[in-house]
Amino acid sequence: MKTYRYILLGALAIGSISKSFSQKGYLELTVHAPNTKNSLVTVTAPIQGYYFEGNKRNFHLDTLSFKRTQQIPLDGLSIISISNDYREAKLIVRPGQHAEVSFLANGDLSIQGDNAQGQHLYNQITADNTRSRFEELDVSPTVAGRLLKLDSMQQLDHHAITSLANKGQIDPDFTKKLKSESEMYYRLLWSTDLFFTCRSLVYGEDPNTSKVNPEFVTAWKAMYKDIDDTWASSPFFTLLMSRYSSLLSIGNAYERENSKPWALTELEKLKPLLKDRLLEYTWANFIVLGLSNNENERVWLTNFDEFKQRFPNSPIISVLTPALKQVEDYHAKLLIDTPGVIFMDNTAQYTSLKDLMKGIKGKFYYVDLWATWCGPCKAELQHSIKLHDELEKIGFTPLYLSLDNEKANEKWKEMVKGFPLKGLNMRTGEALHKGINQEVPKFTGIPRYLIVDKNGDIVNWDALRPSDGSALIKQLQSYLK
Repeated sequence: MKTYRYILLGALAIGSISKSFSQKGYLELTVHAPNTKNSLVTVTAPIQGYYFEGNKRNFHLDTLSFKRTQQIPLDGLSIISISNDYREAKLIVRPGQHAEVSFLANGDLSIQGDNAQGQHLYNQITADNTRSRFEELDVSPTVAGRLLKLDSMQQLDHHAITSLANKGQIDPDFTKKLKSESEMYYRLLWSTDLFFTCRSLVYGEDPNTSKVNPEFVTAWKAMYKDIDDTWASSPFFTLLMSRYSSLLSIGNAYERENSKPWALTELEKLKPLLKDRLLEYTWANFIVLGLSNNENERVWLTNFDEFKQRFPNSPIISVLTPALKQVEDYHAKLLIDTPGVIFMDNTAQYTSLKDLMKGIKGKFYYVDLWATWCGPCKAELQHSIKLHDELEKIGFTPLYLSLDNEKANEKWKEMVKGFPLKGLNMRTGEALHKGINQEVPKFTGIPRYLIVDKNGDIVNWDALRPSDGSALIKQLQSYLK
């Protein structure tokens, strides 16, 4: 087990990927989700041992038993993710095995099959995406202190894994892979903490005048010193590379109104530093990231042509080809009016959110503060689109309030129609934008979500995100009582 000193030096061992891929076959996967509101199940599996977000299989549960068994093709020992109704489980599996995953009504997760105890531990270790946990490291103001805390957290998980292995409850290959994934998780946790510590530098503050201790930037760079294609086997891969792209923004001019899609801008910072499989799968995952965020600029078609020229034999090409059609579909939507999309262009008269909400009071609003240049905002909007009918059903009207400036007005209107964002859509004037910066408590950036009652009072200044799914619906319903 590596100590924090080795982590700082970027020497974290991730475990090698088998190059033979000779063990091909199927996993027999049973998914059970009693009382689910959505019968759709999505399984994401690697390609030749490397994580690829675009390699998804969808199927529906039986409407009576809420259960279904499917065969999932695998190339040897693999990590797959299974999602249903905003819930996710990850499994470390190999061909010839059977696994049963149950998403229970009370939010618990049940896993049966080979290495079941280890599967549960894996999901416990990686239960969150590190955004809600990184602050545990911030008890120390120094790199060394935070890494000591990080190491102690990882040691606890390592002991739990070793205990299961010593009892014979998980096999050696599973043990090795689980330890590898634990280390990848803590690498992401560390990178997430460094991102938020250095966020002002990432978004344009001069490093020479910044209050951020330079040792944090040095530690962040050290983390990515020894990156190689073994990283690409982990589901944390895309997030790790996104954090790497943020690191590369430090010291470079940052332009919010960049005309290129956010994911493409992030990718272009990474491409010169990567090669071979690491570049191939980083590139492919960022294409998927951009398309999933509805970054539907035609430049993605050109980018995909470049990808095919660089990797003409890539197995990813056949998977991505139909996905690129959505770019064409997006532009077709711009030619027609979309029912339910309402533009309100009178925000110039307002100087604060409180004034705005009093001006349109009479409904319960779920307010989404976003902008066309904000990648995380657009990722959340994909969940908002799916939740629209549910929000309207419980009595909430979505209000999408864009912080874009006047120069981005046409881009904003195009994106609202192309997504589409059904509900009220407004773009802040200069005065309202300044008011929001001063008015929202602990406002560190977007996306940010508010809950407003019928009287126009903002009753929650930091509501749950659309990606929180059913938890958000419950939170909204609590304000209707």
